[in-house]
Amino acid sequence: MESEAKLLLRPLCEADIPSIIAIDEQTSGRSKPEYWRSKLTRYLLQNRFNLDTDNSVLARVAEKDGEVVGFVIGEIRRWEFGQPFCGWITALGTNPNYQRLGIGRRLLAELLDYYRDKELREIRTIVEWSDGDLLKFFHSMGFVRGPFVELQKSL
Repeated sequence: MESEAKLLLRPLCEADIPSIIAIDEQTSGRSKPEYWRSKLTRYLLQNRFNLDTDNSVLARVAEKDGEVVGFVIGEIRRWEFGQPFCGWITALGTNPNYQRLGIGRRLLAELLDYYRDKELREIRTIVEWSDGDLLKFFHSMGFVRGPFVELQKSL
């Protein structure tokens, strides 16, 4: 696909934070700049000072013609919910103007390759039941319902 050929996948950098905030707001309908600045700054600091010595976090952006059009963030968690090493997809987003062009697939494929290189056997994420498009996307990428049930209590 021509649009995929011109797509650059690269590590996230500080200048990408506003684009990620904008993509998330466009796709979720909620503005969360403080959340994203905190999450992404923590990741960038870990990388800058080599604090993530086991390379447990991977953050990539998709850039097309100099514009950030998508992103993926994943991390390896140990003993989360009693489970051994497992890869988690903690964030995935594509600018709505660039959806259905294979960008999300390319980003996720890069993360899955990273996890394969780390010899992980399980990859997890959490999706809202009401997000049919995202559920279909993950199903198309081979994801199935996992062994856990989310529980919550309103206070």
